This record gives sequence, C-alpha cells and structure tokens, in this order.
Amino acid sequence: MEKKNILFRDIIKGLKARDQRIQEPIYKYYWGYLMGVAVRYIQDRDVAREVVNDGFVKAFKHMYDFKHNGILEDFEKTFKAWLARITVRTALDLIRTNKSQLSFVENYEGIEIDNVQVSDALHVEDIMKLLFHLPDLHRTVFNMYEIEGFSHEEISSSLEIPESSSRTYLSRAKQKLRELYLKNHSLANGNPG
Repeated sequence: MEKKNILFRDIIKGLKARDQRIQEPIYKYYWGYLMGVAVRYIQDRDVAREVVNDGFVKAFKHMYDFKHNGILEDFEKTFKAWLARITVRTALDLIRTNKSQLSFVENYEGIEIDNVQVSDALHVEDIMKLLFHLPDLHRTVFNMYEIEGFSHEEISSSLEIPESSSRTYLSRAKQKLRELYLKNHSLANGNPG
C-alpha cells in the first residue's frame, strides 16, 4: 500500500511540475487496466493495444492540466476514471471509423421494450465472457452504460444514434446476455437447453 501511495504522490508531484518523466510510471501502472477496458470494445487484442497506446498519447498531451483536489485516494480514483474514459473514447473513435461494420437501426420510436431483469446468478466474469457474442453495437452500448457509466445522452452523442436507440440496444444486450448465460448455465449443469 505504501509503495502505491508513493507512486501516486510522485504522479501528483510530476503533474504539478509538468515533468514528462512521470509518463513511464503512469504507462506501466495503468497499461493492464486500460487494456482490460479496451478489449471490452475491441475484440482483436492487437487493435486493442493500439487503442490503449493511442489513448495514452492523448492522455499525456492533457494530463498536466488534470484537475484534482490533492487528496491521494480521490486522485487515484478520478485519474483512473479519466484514463478509462480516454481509452473508451479512443475505442469509440475507431468503432465510428469502421461504422459500416456496425448494424445501426436508426429509429426505434414506438417499439415497446420490456424491462429486462438479469438473473441474480449472473456474475461479472460470465458477462465478460459472453460480451463478444453480442453484435458490436449492442456490446458497445452495454459497456458504455453499464460498465463505464455513460448516460444515454452521452452514448447517443458519441455513437451518433438517437437516445431511444441507445436504450433499445442496452435492453437487447441485457436480454441476449441473459439468454446466453442461461443457455451456458444449462449446458454446464448437464441440461441440453
């Protein structure tokens, strides 16, 4: 714990001094975490690595202006979240560039969406394994809303889709995850379906 506190004190001091030498320890400390963020959006690990590295380039340009209250625990949380948001936005930029690969439904107005309840037995690890069985857009909206904490308005703006579509994609992603989980859970328990 003390080693980690020293690292964050050094990062805060380096940011304040605008010392570029702080970039290497930041990169080493956060790379694995941000790779985990990137692979939730980009299945190809080589492309996800590029996303993480591009995200670091963006972060390093702006991190010296990162605002924080100087409290170590708060800084750790907010800086990590800030880096994650940059990584997510970098992944979204790539997804948007390859937009033709995504299947957008432009208008869901008037379609009723049932509230989808996820099984209590559904665990985070199970969801992460099943995420890549979802269509790209459903997975992206699920990640942004449920994991990253984006609002439907932010998702709508980032993905250039209507807010109603964001809500629909989220609902459908949850429903599909539930179906996949129940199917896999049945198979794991020896029931063929």
